[in-house]
Amino acid sequence: MGKIRRLSDDLANQIAAGEVVERPASVVKELLENALDAGATRVRVDVEQGGVVLVRVADDGEGMGEEDARLSVERHATSKLHTIEDLARIATFGFRGEALPSIASVSRLTLTTRARGTPAGFEIALDGGGAPRARPAGCAEGTIVEVKELFFNVPARRKFLKSTATESAHVGEVVMLAALGRPDVTFTLARDGKVSREYLRAASHDERVRQVFADEVLQECRGERGPMRILAFLSAPERARAGAVALHVFVNGRPVENRQLARAVAQAYGSVLEPGRYPVGAVYLELPAAEVDVNVHPQKSEVRFQDARAVHDAVTRELYPALAKVFALPAFGPASRPWDRQQGLSSPPSSPSSPLSPHGYVDPGAPASGYPDSTPLAPSILPPTLFDGAGFYRRLTFLAQARATYLVCEGDDGLYILDQHAAAERVTFDRLRRAFASRTVAMQRLLVPEMVDLSPAEIAAIEGAPDELAALGLEARAVGPTRVAVHGVPQVLHRASPARLLRDVVAEVTRAAGRPFGGAMDLVLATMACHGSIRAGDAVSPDEARALLAALDGVDFAGHCPHGRPVVTRLSFGELEQRVGRS
Repeated sequence: MGKIRRLSDDLANQIAAGEVVERPASVVKELLENALDAGATRVRVDVEQGGVVLVRVADDGEGMGEEDARLSVERHATSKLHTIEDLARIATFGFRGEALPSIASVSRLTLTTRARGTPAGFEIALDGGGAPRARPAGCAEGTIVEVKELFFNVPARRKFLKSTATESAHVGEVVMLAALGRPDVTFTLARDGKVSREYLRAASHDERVRQVFADEVLQECRGERGPMRILAFLSAPERARAGAVALHVFVNGRPVENRQLARAVAQAYGSVLEPGRYPVGAVYLELPAAEVDVNVHPQKSEVRFQDARAVHDAVTRELYPALAKVFALPAFGPASRPWDRQQGLSSPPSSPSSPLSPHGYVDPGAPASGYPDSTPLAPSILPPTLFDGAGFYRRLTFLAQARATYLVCEGDDGLYILDQHAAAERVTFDRLRRAFASRTVAMQRLLVPEMVDLSPAEIAAIEGAPDELAALGLEARAVGPTRVAVHGVPQVLHRASPARLLRDVVAEVTRAAGRPFGGAMDLVLATMACHGSIRAGDAVSPDEARALLAALDGVDFAGHCPHGRPVVTRLSFGELEQRVGRS
């Protein structure tokens, strides 16, 4: 006899279950997707002991008749695919026909359903994938699926489950993602008999996002490139977190796990987000179904694009100008008010073209986006700031410099305190970035080259990117195994130490997680801007302060330094009056 054997149905079902069902949250996800595909407008999820003892999902969808109900618990039986061609245009959440039989093979499952317009329902029960028991049943229109004693027949898998609190948290995450993806549906989650979350039907993604992220101030950004549409609700840079756990990405309504997409969103913030940090919020991408392959993973949590690079590039380029506009100021908290009208993203008016101060803080009048060929947008924006069009900083009245570090200014509604180094750094960075994009960074040659000692790895980084260094206005040549001669520095950074500037630039490049020199450019430019800007302790004249304020109106992300720190904070007159007892 040969060595190859056909697997028994029981064993095959448990293998399939291992791909689809990892924990109670996996069960909830599959049942929620079935409910949504059935046209449900209300879905209730009940779990006991984190879902290990019980998961119940009840919906008011179209339900099923007896024949469909019997087929639904058989493997690879589905109403969502009929031909191979259908795989290229999947418009439903489910399509494999594996969810119910896989769940039933590792639990005690009961399905009760009644099709719309029919007088009675039908019930099917299975224990551990055994023979189904069927009978008529009285129930409301829709479907109820009860999953009891998950993994009762696979104890080795059950022991890998975490605590009840952890499993409950995963279930809550699944329900939240479903609610974010389908704002037109009401979702209720009950744990051990008590309702813990309820997402009432919302009129828009905007309303749903603000239900889910009640404690966050998120900005709405829109973009469009070719057939792709982007809708994003994202936090300010200072609210970013390590890792992308709080950034949720949806493709055609489906929540997906895609590191490249999350990274593309983070890169749209430019240098204000350090590598490895991601904003809080939700991003929705809509593409033609034929350009997205969802048949990648049994849990349908991953997708593949026909042209992934184009999609990721479009996300970064389309979000950048929108984010640069809405984060022209940092969030000032609950005293803020939203705009009461839609604003386009045209470039702000330029400042005078002649230098206004020895530090050169003028608006160069370049386009708002630092990305060449970026497509203009016209989003509906609700910024949490008092920024009301171009000219906000220019409208402030400079009062005084405090501790040679802060610029105190008066606005219409309160006092504004600017960190002079952060503000100057933002302006210098913007000028460098624009000049680099157009390859016009002016170089100032040194009369006497400055010698710098570096490691062999650092010298290798310099020798591997001479053109990029020249584009930055830096000229450095190796003159030995551990020594480099600096012949030129960017003219705008003429006050910086050439040795320290080169060391920091090379350190930033080698720190950039193996990315090519060009991929680390924003971080490099941010490092360079730090060297050539006013620092804490520098005296600033009234004319210089006013020039800096005017220049801030013409730059992207003017409310944050290139490393993400807020440039300005506000003390409202109301708060001031309350503190001094005048209110």
